[in-house]
Amino acid sequence: MTKANVYTKLLAFQKLGISVKKDGKNPHFKSAYATLNEVLDKVKKPLNDLGLVIIFSPETDGLRTILYDTESDTQLDGFMKYVGIGNAQQLLSCNTYFRRGSLVSLLGLEDEDDDGTKASVPVPPKAIVKPKLLIGTQVFKEAVAWLNKPDGNLEAIMKKYDVSEEVKQALLEAVTAQ
Repeated sequence: MTKANVYTKLLAFQKLGISVKKDGKNPHFKSAYATLNEVLDKVKKPLNDLGLVIIFSPETDGLRTILYDTESDTQLDGFMKYVGIGNAQQLLSCNTYFRRGSLVSLLGLEDEDDDGTKASVPVPPKAIVKPKLLIGTQVFKEAVAWLNKPDGNLEAIMKKYDVSEEVKQALLEAVTAQ
């Protein structure tokens, strides 16, 4: 039997199917997100029950998040580099953001799907709008001339233009009249 380590315990955690709710609102981007408190409330006890400890270690260049297995002495970690930090307030805000983001990523968590139906519905391809071929226009005259060439055919014209039955008949009559 294989000894449990951080990876086998992470698998056991993921099998629990834990998801987090988007309980925070970002008015600037008009979006919702799962707060750090929501993430920790949902994951800390199940992880601890498996013998895993969450460690957030601020370093000079960024924040390291560690999932440490107390029984096997194995760990999984991720690092997020600080960018554009000018003061302590920005650093604290960045750490909160990184703690939440790195934990969600390392654990493979899913946000509660409040708008996923929109994201999962395939976007129908845009309809190709062909220009209408109208009797008496310069394009109509060019189509007749092209049909009179050895390689000219009506199918090619119908692929390029919206051709009504009336215009189709007029094209055929114009070709046979010449």
